[in-house]
Amino acid sequence: MRLAEWQRRMRRTLLEGRSDPELLALLADPPEQRERRLAVYRNNVRHALSSVLEAAFPVVRQLIGAECFTATALAFVVEHPPRRPALYEYGGDFPAFLGRFRPLAELPWLADVARLEWARNEALFAAEREPLTPARLAAVPPAELPHLRLTPQPSARWLESSSWPIHAIWGAHQPAGGPLEAVDLERAETVLVWRQHGAVRQRLLTGGELALLSAFAAQQPLAEAVDAAGRRDSTFDFATALAKLLSGGVLIDPT
Repeated sequence: MRLAEWQRRMRRTLLEGRSDPELLALLADPPEQRERRLAVYRNNVRHALSSVLEAAFPVVRQLIGAECFTATALAFVVEHPPRRPALYEYGGDFPAFLGRFRPLAELPWLADVARLEWARNEALFAAEREPLTPARLAAVPPAELPHLRLTPQPSARWLESSSWPIHAIWGAHQPAGGPLEAVDLERAETVLVWRQHGAVRQRLLTGGELALLSAFAAQQPLAEAVDAAGRRDSTFDFATALAKLLSGGVLIDPT
């Protein structure tokens, strides 16, 4: 048996629970102990992957409880085994899984909270480039400013929640957060997530700020990006929005 085939069958046996007599025959244990030994391996692998999800989705775990989270994570592991060797990349499909997981259907905002937590996980491991500073921006000749193309940091992500206050729900489960009962579940929120000086940060975005960042990400010139933000939000204040982005180190120095 080739190594790649052996690895594929071992993964299927450990994660999907399928019996493989040929694979069992390779174990050094007595025949009557092989299935039991493999069951121990299978249990260890599944719970290790569950622990990876627990680290990436701590607020989801708080929201549904430790026991429910473990059961949900194990169901996800069986359906979505790892496809890459880096475990910090494991869990990207978990929010969508939660959205269709019928036992948790009474918590319709759970998947969006998971999306926020996954964005934080991605931001934690993303590259961090030299940020654009006010001094560097001030050095750009005025005639070139309308054509300047600004770029968000690789860690920057923005989530436009369909219906739910995901920033407030997440905040209510932090050490300094208020009670979840005080959160207005009728208010949708758009959230910016990024990393600055090694720490993952997040804040609410206005509709204009969302349009501005989306235009930057699409490499639209500054004048067009500002125009798009103004069309999205008639109260948009570019100077205020830019100051926030610069102070947070959200934009990359183009030099």
